[in-house]
Amino acid sequence: MAASISPSYPDSMNNNTGLALIRLGDGEMMLMFGISVQSIDPWSWRGGQSRLGKDLIKSLNYPKYQYNEFSPVYYGIYDAKNICPFHQLMTMIYQHPKYLTYTNLFVNSNYPATKLLHRSLIKDHHKKIILIINNQTSSTKLAELNEWACEILHYPHDGPLLWENDHFREQAIGKIVAVAKRYRNRLFAFSVGPLSRVLIHSAWLENPFNRYIDFGSTLDEMTKSRVTRPYQSNTELNHDPTYVIGFDVNTRKFQISSVD
Repeated sequence: MAASISPSYPDSMNNNTGLALIRLGDGEMMLMFGISVQSIDPWSWRGGQSRLGKDLIKSLNYPKYQYNEFSPVYYGIYDAKNICPFHQLMTMIYQHPKYLTYTNLFVNSNYPATKLLHRSLIKDHHKKIILIINNQTSSTKLAELNEWACEILHYPHDGPLLWENDHFREQAIGKIVAVAKRYRNRLFAFSVGPLSRVLIHSAWLENPFNRYIDFGSTLDEMTKSRVTRPYQSNTELNHDPTYVIGFDVNTRKFQISSVD
């Protein structure tokens, strides 16, 4: 599975195929199972069933994902201990196991390689990347991002609470769907917390021939010019040996390998 993701950065960008990567972290898992959350980011949930939690579950069990090998949807799976039994999580995912990966693929000890990946994408796909980020990015930083981004969409931080509002939810989905319809073979880089997962779901359903990748907090230093996670300043705080990203400086290709 990991080898299938690797060619998409950037080799498969010109092919008539698509890709989505939806990563489930602890916050998303807690929303799905109705557990109260106080995130490191400025969003929270009081506990109990939420509309966003229900939509996160829906994004995992849409059967169409099983039958689209040319534009597959990958899921990054989080360690479910202390949240739910792992077998219960797996029964919620209507997808072939070959499309499952590790949710921390881009972070922790892989973060230096991820930053190289970002730089490579910006260089190779100048003005062909759509950024989906929080609306707290400064005007100065937005001007800088607009130098290389094709388009920038903004969403608020407090997604779980706002998602309870029907009008907000319809507008949020409508905005990403409208942009997804306008493009083909473009990269959509998401970093809007739990909203990323349901927005990717909606965008892929509308147009599976783009690449919708949940980069999460790995974009924060680039889009906010500040450190928002401990791993960004000390990548050895957490070591994730499950999947390791390597960068070949000669071919400028990224390879993802599994490690015991």
